[in-house]
Amino acid sequence: MATAVLLAALLHAGRGRRGWPAAVAFGAAGALLLALGLSMVPGYGRLPWGIVSINVGKAIGGLAAAAMLPSAWHWNRRCTAIAALCLIAVPALGWAIGYLQWAPAALPALASFAVANAFGTVAEEWFFRRWVQDPLQRFGAVAAVAGTAVLFGLAHAAMGPVFMLLATLAGSAYAAVYRASGGSVWAAVALHLALNVTRVALFGG
Repeated sequence: MATAVLLAALLHAGRGRRGWPAAVAFGAAGALLLALGLSMVPGYGRLPWGIVSINVGKAIGGLAAAAMLPSAWHWNRRCTAIAALCLIAVPALGWAIGYLQWAPAALPALASFAVANAFGTVAEEWFFRRWVQDPLQRFGAVAAVAGTAVLFGLAHAAMGPVFMLLATLAGSAYAAVYRASGGSVWAAVALHLALNVTRVALFGG
């Protein structure tokens, strides 16, 4: 609980302010959120949820970031086009190269996965949009989207090179939707969660 309070305090000190103290607080909040997501903070384990589990540290970090750095819901036709391309192309590529095998998940298992994955998705999207993509915007839209996508892929390197490639492609779509929506983190969360659920629904993980 103390870590969650510290994260909220850092976010409060860093949001909407200028100057190096705010920048340091915001950077520290990002580092703490990353540490929670990577299970590097003692005392935060995993909560069993059906056949899956919830990363408690990542969930708390993501919810704190969402509460302290609110984002409105925005969606438009460009978001729909990007989402459709992502939801078709990424699973199709994984299946075409033999990385994914057709194995539809049972509905109860899919429901459990969707709920558990939602917490992690919120944390990942708030981190990659607020702490990675937003700062990269100063180098231009293309650099921000591409740079965020590459870093998102590298964050999944432990899953192997093929998964990392697929994650990079998916990450580019999340970043593009975030930009197309005018900066709605929830739009990126929706696409991220939709792709994860689609993958499990069709290929069982």
